Amino acid sequence: MPDLTTIIYGNELQRWLIALAVTVGTLIVLRLVEQVLIVRIHRLASKTSTVIDDVVIGALRKTKFSFLLIVSVFVGLMFLELPEWIRKIDWQVIVIATLIQSGIWISTGLQLWLEHYRNVERDGASRTTMNALSFLGRLALWTIIILLILDNLGINVTALVAGMGIGGIAIALAVQNILSDLFASLSIVLDKPFVNGDF
Repeated sequence: MPDLTTIIYGNELQRWLIALAVTVGTLIVLRLVEQVLIVRIHRLASKTSTVIDDVVIGALRKTKFSFLLIVSVFVGLMFLELPEWIRKIDWQVIVIATLIQSGIWISTGLQLWLEHYRNVERDGASRTTMNALSFLGRLALWTIIILLILDNLGINVTALVAGMGIGGIAIALAVQNILSDLFASLSIVLDKPFVNGDF
């Protein structure tokens, strides 16, 4: 029967138990904070007519349990003496998880705001334009997140970004007439220099 001073992978059994307790406690606290925030903001949202609080609630509801678990394990491992390479992997995992969760929050917020815009806006052209802009925004967001993840893993993304830039210039030159018409139509839809009924 091992006692609390038994050494397991460089740490006493007592420290492993403390780390486990801290992990479970952190997970419970994070879940409680998440639920309390959702309830509080939901009460606030029922008293206001702005879309911001609805977007925040929707984004918080997309918080993944796996993200909270990774954060909890990260906090628990701080109470153990671990080799440097494990600390490095642990840090990379928490950074990647945070980037992905942030992307989910922002993407969900954009989608909820777009749904609200669709319900309010009656002009079909404006709704179509906002759909396209929302898609481009989410595409840019996840491209940036993927590049940050690759950079965090130690991959040199400078050449990749330079290649994407050169490729973007080449594509823009190849379809410059189409892009010119596209941006002109976006300018008309967003600025609305004329509306139905003008003559």
